[in-house]
Amino acid sequence: MQTTLRLLIQHLLTIILLIVGFFQQTIAHTVIEPPKIAEGKPSNNHIVITHGCGESPVIGHSIVFPDGVDSTITVDGNPHNGSIDEFLLNWGGAIQFIQDRSLFSEQDRKTDANGNTTGLWFGGGRTLAPYAWGRIPFVSSAILFNDASCAKSVIINIAAADICRITGIGNMNNGDAVNFWTPAVGSKYDGLPGGHAYDLPVTFTVNRNLKTNPLLESCGGTSQQVTVSPSAEQVDRDMPIIFDGTQVWPRL
Repeated sequence: MQTTLRLLIQHLLTIILLIVGFFQQTIAHTVIEPPKIAEGKPSNNHIVITHGCGESPVIGHSIVFPDGVDSTITVDGNPHNGSIDEFLLNWGGAIQFIQDRSLFSEQDRKTDANGNTTGLWFGGGRTLAPYAWGRIPFVSSAILFNDASCAKSVIINIAAADICRITGIGNMNNGDAVNFWTPAVGSKYDGLPGGHAYDLPVTFTVNRNLKTNPLLESCGGTSQQVTVSPSAEQVDRDMPIIFDGTQVWPRL
């Protein structure tokens, strides 16, 4: 009896340690809050920076949302060659920039040829202490699912960089220059395999409203989970910070 109880306690302690370890990794990750949004409802969101580059403070931030044009799409983990419009009807204009200088003094959005917001950048003024959290607001508008799809949720993978030191692109993996939170898509901003947060992008999830937009009978009662990531070409294009017509990060 005592042996069984001891084994049970050891098992519970192991589970608790795993949960604590996961929680610590999660809160140390630059994230978006809320991490999940509902179909058809606008949402006030924040990019939450949770730490600096070691002992170095964060002096700027750059983020890239998949534009849906040449994005990488998977369905239940399998590559999908179709368009994001098969799953989300109005993704192109979903992200809205909020001007807020409470953290950084300079900021702007990045746009595509149609004026859709494909990314945001922030910098200048104050720095964010390496031990402090910082919150940057933006809005996601009412996103709508394609009712012909079998998608129950769409995970949006986002490429982000917490910038601690201005360097050229060849010196960004030294540990004190930048924290990348990017999907490994083959871009210049992937980071190093085995390095800090490699292939660990910022994410948020759009959940279908199954009451107002139920799955069709043709789905056979089976829903799909879709993941959308920016292409390497888009990350390389949209990650740099351009200020007054000049690229200020990474240094050319």
